[in-house]
Amino acid sequence: MSSLTDPKEALKAQELCLDTLRMELDEIVHISLNLSKSLGFLKSRLKTPFPRKCTKCARIFETFEDFYKDTSEIARGTVNYPILGNDFYLHRNCPSPCETTLVVVFVDRRDDSLPGLRRRLLFETCMNRLRQVLHIPREQARDILLTELANQLTIRTYLEAEREQQAASDS
Repeated sequence: MSSLTDPKEALKAQELCLDTLRMELDEIVHISLNLSKSLGFLKSRLKTPFPRKCTKCARIFETFEDFYKDTSEIARGTVNYPILGNDFYLHRNCPSPCETTLVVVFVDRRDDSLPGLRRRLLFETCMNRLRQVLHIPREQARDILLTELANQLTIRTYLEAEREQQAASDS
């Protein structure tokens, strides 16, 4: 069994993850980005009531759509706290100059649509391949994969935001 507590081993695992799973990771990221932009999907699982008020600047978000449109995404902004149950938490920042992080709670993040099912199948495939290649336990493969996906989502989200800003300034 490999020890990934050594930084060199961890870097090797990340490189192997990228090389071995490039197509699958790209597809998972693509599916995730499309689903995260689907207001219908998010609204169907919304638990937090609206209107919602920022406790720092007192800005009021009348609807979830207003909240989503008028706040900015942050890296690793969607999390689940297993100790709190199956809910997941979307963290976004209030507009400048406030920039306070606001949280909206959703019920069960599992997506049973065809893209959601495809994403889970790809995740399992990637995890099993990592386990075979690195000879590591399932939990370790899962952690590596989740970290790499979070990194890829952060990078792609940042690049998309840059492209949108560039397009807006060009027009």
